Amino acid sequence: MDTTVSGYFIPKGSHIMLSRFGLGRNPNVWADPLLFDPDRHLLDEGKQVVLLDSELRLISFSTGKRGCPGITLGTTITTMMLARMVQGFTWEAPCNERSIELVENHNDLCLAKPLVVNAKRRLPCDMYPTY
Repeated sequence: MDTTVSGYFIPKGSHIMLSRFGLGRNPNVWADPLLFDPDRHLLDEGKQVVLLDSELRLISFSTGKRGCPGITLGTTITTMMLARMVQGFTWEAPCNERSIELVENHNDLCLAKPLVVNAKRRLPCDMYPTY
C-alpha cells in the first residue's frame, strides 16, 4: 500500500533510510537545532518525555514496528545504575576546585568543561563486589 509520510509519497515496497543525525538537527523543524534543549521533547500537558514521534522530527530509539525492543530495559538499567552510584558513593568536587560548574558548550551537546568529581565509598570495602 502506498503511503505519505511528512508530505513525502512513499510507494509500496520502498526502502527508506532516515538520517538520525539530520532528524534531530533539522533547522526547518527546530529553533536553534544545535542547542542542547531537552525541553523540546516534552509534551506541553504534564511535561512528559516523548520517545516516539509520529512526525519523525526525532527518532531516539527508532519508531514503529522497527523500534528498539530494549527501550524499557535500557531505560531501567540506566536509572538503576545512576541510583546505585548516588547511593553507594559520596560525591565531592576535586580539592583544587571550589565548586562544579555545568556549563553547556555552544558548539555541540557536550559540556564546555569536562565533569570531574571525586567518589568516596559510603560502605565498608567488603560490601562492594570485586570482579
